[in-house]
Amino acid sequence: MSLPGGVAPVARLRGVGQRYGRTVALADIDLEVAAGRMVGLIGPDGVGKSSLLALVAGARAVQQGTVEVLGGDMSQSRHRARVCPRIAYMPQGLGKNLYPTLSVEENLQFFGRLFGHDAAERRRRIDELTRSTGLYPFMARPAGKLSGGMKQKLALCCALIHDPDLLILDEPTTGVDPLARAQFWDLIGRIRAARPGMSVIVATAYMEEAQRFEWLVAMDEGRILATGTPAELMARTGHDALEQAFVALLPEAKRRGHQAVQIPPLDRSQADDAANVAIEARDLTMRFGDFVAVDHVSFRIQRGEIFGFLGSNGCGKSTTMKMLTGLLPASEGQAWLFGQPVDPKDMATRQRVGYMSQAFSLYSELSVEQNLVLHARLFHVPEAEVPARVTAMLERFDLQAARSALPMKLPLGMRQRLSLAVAMVHQPELLILDEPTSGVDPMARDNFWRLMVELARRDKVTIFISTHFMNEAERCDRISLMHAGRVLESAAPQDIMAKRGAATLEEAFIGYLEDAAGIAPALSLIHISEPTRRT
Repeated sequence: MSLPGGVAPVARLRGVGQRYGRTVALADIDLEVAAGRMVGLIGPDGVGKSSLLALVAGARAVQQGTVEVLGGDMSQSRHRARVCPRIAYMPQGLGKNLYPTLSVEENLQFFGRLFGHDAAERRRRIDELTRSTGLYPFMARPAGKLSGGMKQKLALCCALIHDPDLLILDEPTTGVDPLARAQFWDLIGRIRAARPGMSVIVATAYMEEAQRFEWLVAMDEGRILATGTPAELMARTGHDALEQAFVALLPEAKRRGHQAVQIPPLDRSQADDAANVAIEARDLTMRFGDFVAVDHVSFRIQRGEIFGFLGSNGCGKSTTMKMLTGLLPASEGQAWLFGQPVDPKDMATRQRVGYMSQAFSLYSELSVEQNLVLHARLFHVPEAEVPARVTAMLERFDLQAARSALPMKLPLGMRQRLSLAVAMVHQPELLILDEPTSGVDPMARDNFWRLMVELARRDKVTIFISTHFMNEAERCDRISLMHAGRVLESAAPQDIMAKRGAATLEEAFIGYLEDAAGIAPALSLIHISEPTRRT
């Protein structure tokens, strides 16, 4: 896949293959990436994006083929030594290139020294970067104590302290709230405007984010499906949204039978009936010492409702969910599940709840089937019913073929289905899901949502879900927006957009967060990642 005549490449890959044991990460990759562009790699976890970026960054040895970056062969140690100081590489994961026990200032000083800046130059660069990212007031805070969005901004500052010619970002905003994402790309846009020759290669799980990049590389199973501008990929597939275009680019066998998620309307005829209330919270509060993590939160959710919980990183969503399940005792206020006060010792009520945590919480040494059996017994499913219950979960969540596999050997989408099956094995009436689809590809996410819609509408299971994906939030019957421990608004997504006069839910969400935080509006989302105009 070559560039048009006269366009210089910042990276060129020819016949590149990469294996980890029996796993093929990359298969015969041919690719040229133009200099000075914002280039996005799109595709689900496990398709080879991280491996490709690591090879271009010089962080992995080339096993097969050739990788040329900044005019030379990356398999040659002399060339790597010459160009690696011109490359900034931000690996996948929140703050993975940071030292958690060091403060913001100490992390930046370390990277400044690493690249040979003297004390005066380090001071100038550190002050400039931290002021532009809003980190300046937090210089003394340990990196491990920062929120997800702040960690990513600090990681970016560390990567940019030496004016790189090539910036490589591996899913830099996964798990980051929309406002922090907007601020992150605003910073990248300003840096690119000041240094138009800098090339940026980004892997992202957010299709709405990728839609604003200049050029895209769509990947699946270690191969390149297509390259082109977002407009070209959408025109090629006949779709007006990049997420739908990506699904259309997948091999026919993978997308066979895929349909858009349909959400039947919720019956609200008994919404005010106390017997129809699944969850109620009044002035729910959680304090950790002097820090108020959740501040007098109140809401009511009816049975069978899909209720979305959105908020900035570190705003208290996960803490609220843990209080509702009895995993954390509230400092103040009260919560009820099915009319009964939440009590960690009340196993009868807790057994009516299924909880899927943000972190992968299955037993990696147990097979799919063994995980289901164990959780059925932990929730006191009668022993005689366990085999039939496990078989039903394997069938309902399409896990029969993987029943003997270990969880970590499964694709991410299948692992998420297993986590949902485990949460449902005791037939709970309420499912609490903490960012269950982060990092999952669009098709797997749609399949996951079809299962949830079926549970909510057919089985009357109440779904309480937190997410950073705005297209997921739009599928909820109602959503609650949270910031700094407080609920800002609770309403149907369409009503929230109408109240703000916003064209999209993301725009409305960012507006609420900016108002709550008392900060000036970020640049319009249309312009945050708008490419520098090239002649």
